[in-house]
Amino acid sequence: MSEQKQDILSSLPLELLLYIISFLPFDSARLTPFVSTRFRSVWNQALLVAHTHNGSIEAISRFIHNFDEHVPSKNTRKMELHFDKSTFVSTILAPNNVMHMSFFFSDGSKEEDSFCWRIETNDQIPKRVESSGFLVKTLCLDSVYSLTHEVVSSMVLDFSSLENLKICGCKGLTSLTIDSPAKLIHLSISGCPKLRCLDIRSSKLKTLHYQGFLPMIKIHEHFNLTNAIFDVRQGPVYCNNALDIGPLLLIIKNSQSLTLCRWMFEELIKPSISSSWTSFKFYKLHELRWIDNSMKQENTNSLISFLKLCPSVERIFITIDSNTYSSKEETSVDIDYGSKHARVPRNLELVKLEGSKSEEDKNQLILALQEVVDINQPLLILSSFS
Repeated sequence: MSEQKQDILSSLPLELLLYIISFLPFDSARLTPFVSTRFRSVWNQALLVAHTHNGSIEAISRFIHNFDEHVPSKNTRKMELHFDKSTFVSTILAPNNVMHMSFFFSDGSKEEDSFCWRIETNDQIPKRVESSGFLVKTLCLDSVYSLTHEVVSSMVLDFSSLENLKICGCKGLTSLTIDSPAKLIHLSISGCPKLRCLDIRSSKLKTLHYQGFLPMIKIHEHFNLTNAIFDVRQGPVYCNNALDIGPLLLIIKNSQSLTLCRWMFEELIKPSISSSWTSFKFYKLHELRWIDNSMKQENTNSLISFLKLCPSVERIFITIDSNTYSSKEETSVDIDYGSKHARVPRNLELVKLEGSKSEEDKNQLILALQEVVDINQPLLILSSFS
């Protein structure tokens, strides 16, 4: 019983371990260094990190082109390109056609210059994939800055199969234009505090995830989102209702899942539908994620007001964050809901309250829901007090 069992896996030859790791999902494979010291070495061999000093970003294009998916044990999956002593870019080619590109600065106190960025993809039919080369379908861009955004745009232009684009941590970005009419399906933007204007031209877009201050959003071609996330608890960057909410409402109207802040409903959506859109409803909405700064009575009233526009909603998740922006002025616009019975969410099954500090908030929510939910309708209400 005291005899230790032999670690058969760690005793396998390096080539066989590399072959096994090549079949793991990238997010799982990247955890192998935590298994043991031996596996930390194996993971470094699996990535085969290439270092290039004083090179140009064209080296990354060659790195992508020379990748061979059919020989995983010999692939170089990560490349570090050093522009100078203080700046380098890390590029990782992950399985399932995912590419991560992150820019790093050794001087974290450096103030980043503001820049405008246009990202465009080629709509031509992609060329036949050769035995060597990496086909990018998902691109994650982190901390792109003023001196590198143009070369990144030039590289992305050749990604004709790009379907999923994630942009984060671009602290100097003030204006962003996405021009991908035929291919792009998922777009995610977060951590860009200076962003003031967002232009989107992508008729196939199905998922839009935006986190930060709400910028001016221009929609150049209509598309129907199935999943829309506007985590804009920090508030707007514009003044005097300058945002044209009409096109934005049209693209989220048929969403099945929607994340929204109360202030966005009160300042933007409610005034628009009360004036000329009296028949506007979120017919297909099944899941609502609602963000607010408290559960006081007037805030709860706004939630109930919104729920009357969602006849098919099944699940509601309410997040209470005391730092969430709140409307500066009281909104007194009334909405003509038409037949009250038609607006009742008949399929509501679950309501979850998160971030609340008291049982009283939950009780108040239960009372408020009685206005839109049939008393005989089974409903599960959960809460987690922080």
